[in-house]
Amino acid sequence: MGNSAAKKKEDFLYDRMGPWPQPCPEHPWGEAPAVLRLPFREAFDWWMHVGARYMTSLAYSPIAYLKGLLKPGLEPLPDQEFERILQDSMMTKFIKPDFDEKDKKIFGSIMKPDKKYFIVDLEAVKVVKPFEGISVTASKTLLLQTATNEYKVVCVYLDKTETIFYPDGGNNWELAKYFVLQGGALAATLVVHPLLHFPMDSINAITKTALPKDHILFKLLYPHLRFTLYLENAVLTFKSSLLASKWWMPYAPYPGAYDGLRDLLVEGFKGIKGNASYQTFKYPKAPEKVFGKYGECQDAFFAVMRKFVANILSQVKDDDFYVRKWATYVSHWVPGFPDSKEIFKGEALIDAVTYYFWDVTMGHSVDHYDYGNMNIRHVPLRMRCPVPGKDQVNFDYKKLNTFWDYGKYEMARILFFGPTNVTTLINTEYDLPPEMQVHVKNFKKELRETAERLKKEGKLYIPLDEIAASIQY
Repeated sequence: MGNSAAKKKEDFLYDRMGPWPQPCPEHPWGEAPAVLRLPFREAFDWWMHVGARYMTSLAYSPIAYLKGLLKPGLEPLPDQEFERILQDSMMTKFIKPDFDEKDKKIFGSIMKPDKKYFIVDLEAVKVVKPFEGISVTASKTLLLQTATNEYKVVCVYLDKTETIFYPDGGNNWELAKYFVLQGGALAATLVVHPLLHFPMDSINAITKTALPKDHILFKLLYPHLRFTLYLENAVLTFKSSLLASKWWMPYAPYPGAYDGLRDLLVEGFKGIKGNASYQTFKYPKAPEKVFGKYGECQDAFFAVMRKFVANILSQVKDDDFYVRKWATYVSHWVPGFPDSKEIFKGEALIDAVTYYFWDVTMGHSVDHYDYGNMNIRHVPLRMRCPVPGKDQVNFDYKKLNTFWDYGKYEMARILFFGPTNVTTLINTEYDLPPEMQVHVKNFKKELRETAERLKKEGKLYIPLDEIAASIQY
């Protein structure tokens, strides 16, 4: 199956004239390649099932803004909750063991040689260009490891005022916590999470265009390709995208202008020179190490998916013409993806396919589910006060945000941040040969068992039936 090059164009989804990657027009050398020219049926499918929901959901805007009027500002953020958010949510992704030279200069005199420290580095948000009256600052948070996947905040460094704050630091400490989580929200949504989105678009497009419809790899991945390309196109190119960050948009919650926000995508993909926490993107073999229970949840589902992918692809021969061509095309556009010479070395094919499978289902969905359920009065995107320094300041919680800020954030959560599934992983049907359907049945059984086990262990960060079948929001 799939070993012969003698296929007719009708054997392909779009007659070999389907979508294909190109350099991203905004940052050709800084962002992941984009897929911008899409068949009409992809646009129609997206508008019918996803775009229409966006339009109808806008009717909620008056209610969102009314909630902001009735309860303005932010809520007090206890230290315990601050630590929980950093180590028991999607923001756990920012916890890193490596300290670069700048980190050592800031925290070197504080760290004790017999202790194990980690860092939450949010330097990426330096590129944000805040609107008048709104403040943003890069930050670094020093964590002391107290047990496996458990940490205590030692102190916070705010870059804009070059000041270190400790948990007994009064009002300035209270403000510092908000600025850290503001940076976390910015980096989560525009630096780290986009790496689950945009680098995968090339694989989506090439799979649709270069693999015959009867190929086992196409049949495995096809249910996980739906809705994504037009969604990404909307985010990157629509004038109504929340990235445009126009004042009149009822759903644009970010604290700064388009140019700075778009630069955050570049930092995620290209990395930050000299910063150990932000490396250049390279296609992974498995989910990045996350130092917390959030990572254990991701890894558990990945293991189940890898077994399923290995079973389905067990019949693919190492001389498969189309898989080799597919790898050649994808590796050209996706850094680190195995090429035609590497794809059949060891388990490279299984690794590459499983990561994509995990990325567009579990990896993407759990981030949205977790972030979409955060208390936005604890995790602000806009801070209407100066960044604190050494001098103590007074502030009013009610004035840290306006009703306008809250309404925009709430609408963004409803429209974009929270999960809104059209198709789900557990209900996915695969057009596979009858003898392979047993693998599908076993796969779903193991997914349910894994979810149940994680739930009992307190490590389930998304219900199984909330995991989407593809990137569709």
